[in-house]
Amino acid sequence: MKTLLYRRKFYLPAILIACFLSPAVLPPPAFSYEDQLTTSEMEGSLEGSKLNEVFSQYLATIQMYDPEKATLLGLHGSDSKLTSRSQERVARELEAIKRLRGKLREINKDSMYSGLRVDYEALDHMLEVDIYEMEKLGLLALRPQQYLEPLFLVYEMMSSDYEDYNTRASNAISRLKQFPAVLEQAERNLSRPPEIWTRQAIRQADDALNFVSDFIPVFRGYIQYDPTLKVQVEETLGKVKASLVRYSEFLKKDVLPNSDGDFRAGTYTYGFYLERLHALDLTPGSAYSYSRKSYKKAMQNLRKEALTIDAMLAKEKGWKGVMDKLPKEHPQPGEVLKVFQDEMDRAYQHFDEHKVVEFPRQRLLIKRMPGFMTSVLPYVYYAPPFALDDTRVSELFVLLPPDNAPEAARERILSSGFNYAQIELLVAYSIMPGMHLRSFEASSNRSRIRRISRQPVVTNGWACYAELLAEEMGYYSSYWSRFLRCYVRALRAARSYADTALHTKKWDAAQASRFFQDNLYMSKAQADSEVLKLSLAPTEGFSFILGMDRILEMRKYYERTEAKYFDLRKFHTIFLKMGEIPIDRIQEEMKRLKREENKIIR
Repeated sequence: MKTLLYRRKFYLPAILIACFLSPAVLPPPAFSYEDQLTTSEMEGSLEGSKLNEVFSQYLATIQMYDPEKATLLGLHGSDSKLTSRSQERVARELEAIKRLRGKLREINKDSMYSGLRVDYEALDHMLEVDIYEMEKLGLLALRPQQYLEPLFLVYEMMSSDYEDYNTRASNAISRLKQFPAVLEQAERNLSRPPEIWTRQAIRQADDALNFVSDFIPVFRGYIQYDPTLKVQVEETLGKVKASLVRYSEFLKKDVLPNSDGDFRAGTYTYGFYLERLHALDLTPGSAYSYSRKSYKKAMQNLRKEALTIDAMLAKEKGWKGVMDKLPKEHPQPGEVLKVFQDEMDRAYQHFDEHKVVEFPRQRLLIKRMPGFMTSVLPYVYYAPPFALDDTRVSELFVLLPPDNAPEAARERILSSGFNYAQIELLVAYSIMPGMHLRSFEASSNRSRIRRISRQPVVTNGWACYAELLAEEMGYYSSYWSRFLRCYVRALRAARSYADTALHTKKWDAAQASRFFQDNLYMSKAQADSEVLKLSLAPTEGFSFILGMDRILEMRKYYERTEAKYFDLRKFHTIFLKMGEIPIDRIQEEMKRLKREENKIIR
């Protein structure tokens, strides 16, 4: 022991002497992880951690103040609660989000990696849009439709497959019990909404009242072995029905006579959405000019295509005469969903053989649309999974004619919306290679920010591009399909034109309705429905045309620059896997990846 102590006493000085006299013979020092990073990389990593912290706090804020939005994002800790429609809740949530944005702005984004800077911008825009809508738009007072939204959410909870069925059912019933209180809040909040919004809310309330029985089948598995639960569900639906009767009467007697608000967003709000929601370098005026030019070009293409179908008829009666000649063969009502399923399987096989897109490994359920959704949704509606859910199942809702409708009415609906050429176009748009494929690819992005960010230009633009891609790859079996695609393009261009003209207040509602009647040969009811849909979502109509055009521009750029090395499947995959970020940021990120790939090759 004494020898050991004696040696330890002189050990450290010996080491020190060796350090000064012969450093070359010593082993190199062990560097920590931080020592191997540059200062800028360390800074970027730290700022990225701060970004994740702010985003986590944002999700927690949404779950606390807006449980319905939380469910739609895939956060299910508050699935048993409905969002309070009180000014106090809005004020508290607004204050919390303002604090979060202040905290976000303290982050030094310039030191972040390029991809994280895009995430930072996406989150910043999300927060800014939330703040603007809560602070400036007065939605509680002006939107009678939003008080009916819990019914849609409850049905979506029950038809989706994101966690245990019994848990979902229990939470859904809890929300239905709270629904009458939400409608009572509407009676305290609503004040002078636009007339067309009030009338739509009345239709929605009446539809919900007439089709409240649609909720019974989704609870069947929950109540079938428990009479007590069956009584509970029946009593709850009875109270829901009574509250809808009261709400409809309230809208008709108290709100409708005073509904003189202007639904048009105005130039400032429209410009705000262009700049902050879509991150576009466009003014409202330039968006209007772009839409008008796109509409004129689309109509020219439609007339040209009509001549290729039937030149004599097109010269005599125009493109509308050719449209009236469109073949009307369609599946029988009981076979429509099966035909959609078969067509989806064919689309999967077709595009898998052509190797231009990846195969979507995500379930899709095709269902009949419940009656209470019919006044709100398009007749074929793709519902993606909740954004942050691990179990991802998509749904395609198809609006079929009522079983008790007269034969002539059913035939008219089926021949105009479900002829075989139209079904092919709908499958390409909604499923493969359209919205369903895009949803699957975008969900593979690791960034949770990109999974919840809303980017209509990307989503809607890809769906329109998918119709063209299906034509290029020979998926359509009818020569009428190209004419139909040109018609749909013209219709969307008309909506884009009307969207920009309405919300910049160049047109009023009557002028917009007349535009659709005169140029697209719609009935007044159809034209008014188009105006209503555009009124509820400024810039949405514009996003379809701009999005498709930008995707085509990007594809042409890579075809030109990569020449014989251009890989269409690789282009599509990289584009879609970027997730929910603005279209211009996708373009920048793809160019950055290409530069880095070229460096590696060299």
